[in-house]
Amino acid sequence: MCGIVGYIGPKALDSVLLVGLKKLEYRGYDSAGIAVLNKDELSICKAKGKIINLEEQLKSQGLNGHAGIGHTRWATHGEPSTKNAHPHTNSDANLAVVHNGIIENYLEIKNDLISKGYVFVSDTDTEVIPHLLDYEIKKNISLQDAFLNCLKKIDGKFAIAMISEKESNKIFFARNGAPLILGKGKKSIPESFIASDLPAIIPIAREVIYINDGEWGYIENNKIEIFNLQNSPIEVKLEPIEITEEEIEKGKYPHFMLKEIYEQTSILQKIIDTRLDSDNRIIFEELTFDNEYLSRIGRVIIQACGTSLNAGLIGKLYLEILSKLTTDADFSSEFRYRNPVAGGDTLVIGISQSGETADTLAGLHEAKAKFLKVLSFVNNKNSSISRESDSIIDLMAGPEIGVASTKAYTAELVSLFLFSLYMSSIRWAMPKEEKFKLINELKTLPEKIEQILQKLEPIQEIANYLKNVSNTLYLGRTFNYATALEGALKLKEISYIHASGYAGGEFKHGPIALISEEVPSIVIVPEGEIRKKTISNLLEVKARKGKIISIITENDKEVKDISDFYVEIPKICEPLSPILTVIPLQLIAYYTAVYRGCDVDKPRNLAKSVTVE
Repeated sequence: MCGIVGYIGPKALDSVLLVGLKKLEYRGYDSAGIAVLNKDELSICKAKGKIINLEEQLKSQGLNGHAGIGHTRWATHGEPSTKNAHPHTNSDANLAVVHNGIIENYLEIKNDLISKGYVFVSDTDTEVIPHLLDYEIKKNISLQDAFLNCLKKIDGKFAIAMISEKESNKIFFARNGAPLILGKGKKSIPESFIASDLPAIIPIAREVIYINDGEWGYIENNKIEIFNLQNSPIEVKLEPIEITEEEIEKGKYPHFMLKEIYEQTSILQKIIDTRLDSDNRIIFEELTFDNEYLSRIGRVIIQACGTSLNAGLIGKLYLEILSKLTTDADFSSEFRYRNPVAGGDTLVIGISQSGETADTLAGLHEAKAKFLKVLSFVNNKNSSISRESDSIIDLMAGPEIGVASTKAYTAELVSLFLFSLYMSSIRWAMPKEEKFKLINELKTLPEKIEQILQKLEPIQEIANYLKNVSNTLYLGRTFNYATALEGALKLKEISYIHASGYAGGEFKHGPIALISEEVPSIVIVPEGEIRKKTISNLLEVKARKGKIISIITENDKEVKDISDFYVEIPKICEPLSPILTVIPLQLIAYYTAVYRGCDVDKPRNLAKSVTVE
């Protein structure tokens, strides 16, 4: 949610800021703006809507300078509008602020400042920051001291960047609970960067430092200074950027989502090659828990949001069936508030693609407050969740730009499957022969996914039908109940067609009332122990003249004959079937959205990284 980019150096400022903001579009936004300093004079340009609107304004307005900050806003306080867009300034318009997150005590600060004569022009919580800074500066203290005083008075989760005419050679920054990174370019060029995520400064930045909560400071052309809230300096340790520009570009694909769907073959192969040695032993080099601790775990709680929770629901089955571990899976947003009962033998697992998901991070804090160990599955090793967990497992999916998660989801499933097998060995929960049989099945996944990706015609036919419907039902059982939830989530996320996922056994307990000729049912019915039960659901739909779209194991003639449309997947053992069945559902959602003319990579109202509650 929201994006920040800042630059100080010799390059064309509007170009650097605009390119950086465009690379953050995937985070979700409804307005954009930039502020620049040119010869100690502050100028601002803002626009509602897409960055192209800001770009058009800049063509006529023109902003040149040596230092600047930019922002894409996802509305929280105040509707999407130019007045609510960032940057925000003080009344004298000599300093500007951009901000991600929420200032929780903004109303108290705002009322106090109004009583002192300050006038507010926006509906945002952010605007209290420049006015509070202005108030502090008028105490005749340095800008640095004023900035620190301001930070000590605001509560909430935030990432802040600020420029001022008073010290035009600096960009100030602060972080508390929202991601922020600093960067340096080539050693031969005196330049520094600020961003809320790496893509904003790739490829022009060469080295970065990840700011921790409670840290603040400023950047200059040739210098980065970082302090804690006690005003003590912190050592600056830059590290090289590992992500390449190619990884964050669409390449030959029309959308990031389609590229990321097709990347699943190579990503799962990478995970398999990394996690399994020549003797099929499972390796988690980054896992810091020893076997003695892992053997004492009596219960697991998985907490996550959205797509990651759907993966967690399947992870629950993996841990229970393969590892014989009692496991719960819960919404992070509920887990953090329900005061869960958990003893010292409980391991809490957090799952997050971005590693910055606010509710999942809060769930981590709730677990640690109860003195529970936290293991997180994350796709960003430098994220907040990664750094605050007791241990992590790297998903290794690479940068995921499309808002609707695809490759991170299957990476989560494979990682949870391997972790469950790893735990089964420690707990002696499964015969070696059975374990190695499952591992050998796992090794076939990349090739089988590739087979699905090569047969698009039935998927496109289904999408062409779905583009004209308003409501859909998704049904699945056991391992594929969560697949039904995930398929429904993908369709509504990017095509805006209402979709609901249900466990097949619950179908008769209410949802069957929705069946009609206008409401198709998408049923996941691969080969497995409960296939016959799921076929009963198909027949119930058929009896009520509902359209049936089925995801089936190849050559399943019985289900083909019942279905109006079907997509075949290669034969696979039932526990691994969700990793195959979800592929056609991702593609169905993608092509349906394309045929409806939707913005696939930037669906309305959504953000890639949900960093506010």
